[in-house]
Amino acid sequence: MSTEYLIEPLYGEYCLLSGGRCSHYPVSIIPNSFFIAEPYDAERISRENAIKKALRGYPVTIADENAMNIAITCKICHEIQSTQFGIVDITGLNENVLIELGMLYGFNKPVVILVKDNQKTQIEIPSNVIGIEQVRYKDYPELTTKLENVLKKLFELWRKKGEYIISLIPMLEAYVTQLELAIETKKLIQAKLESRIISFKMIGNQAFAIIDKGEDEGIKRKMFLKVFRCDQKVGEEYLEEEVGLVLVSYTQKKISHTIPIPYDPRNDFWKNAFNRTTHPRNIARFYLPDHYEKLSEEDLKETASVLKRMLKHIYVGMMTKYGRTA
Repeated sequence: MSTEYLIEPLYGEYCLLSGGRCSHYPVSIIPNSFFIAEPYDAERISRENAIKKALRGYPVTIADENAMNIAITCKICHEIQSTQFGIVDITGLNENVLIELGMLYGFNKPVVILVKDNQKTQIEIPSNVIGIEQVRYKDYPELTTKLENVLKKLFELWRKKGEYIISLIPMLEAYVTQLELAIETKKLIQAKLESRIISFKMIGNQAFAIIDKGEDEGIKRKMFLKVFRCDQKVGEEYLEEEVGLVLVSYTQKKISHTIPIPYDPRNDFWKNAFNRTTHPRNIARFYLPDHYEKLSEEDLKETASVLKRMLKHIYVGMMTKYGRTA
């Protein structure tokens, strides 16, 4: 049987009922495990045997099986969070079963809904559930067969979901990097740090502008700076003309190499800059796009923190398979 792995869901830190911090947080989720919600009726043993036969040894949790010295609602909440999937038999529309169904959906668990469909158990499906596919069965051998087929589809969908989530990793990592750079850039802007362009050079077809600030001042790769031409002087002040952006491509302790974005050799500024042996005063100030500039440092940190937790959630989830052949 698969071992437990620790996972940190974004929603599990606080109790859904009291709003206080969950005493069980973070919760260990058992891979390929199922929480079974069912009415406690005379057919319970037959139903459970049919479900367990279809599950072929996957871990199963049933609400009243494991005694815990905590409130029943807290116990069920913990058990639901600890499992990966749900199987819910809504035959008879038992109130507790419907609450557990809602909790499974609230914790974003994939759920299989069961309904025993014969003359004795004709029920009116609630409007919020009627549009969801259900496994309807007449007897328990049929339940086992149908549930086996549904589980094959469920695990396949789960694998595809896993592949999709994993494909998000590079995008999320890049976004976290952008947010962290935005935080550092905002600090440099607040400190009113600016740099002077001390030279321009071409290496092959690549254009570089060298600035007189580097790692010692907190400059990092992929930061943006806005360039201003200051070659006209009125009195003691230079007139500033905005001429474009540069991207930090390489840093040293005292200087940094930056790349013009975009580098257009037809632009008079860049054409003249790279043709000169001496250069007038050109300065560069740190730049943030408007959507980052408008956010506070606290907002940027909070967003980065949430994305890091999402990545941690994905990384740990990759330690187990997203289902296996039923």
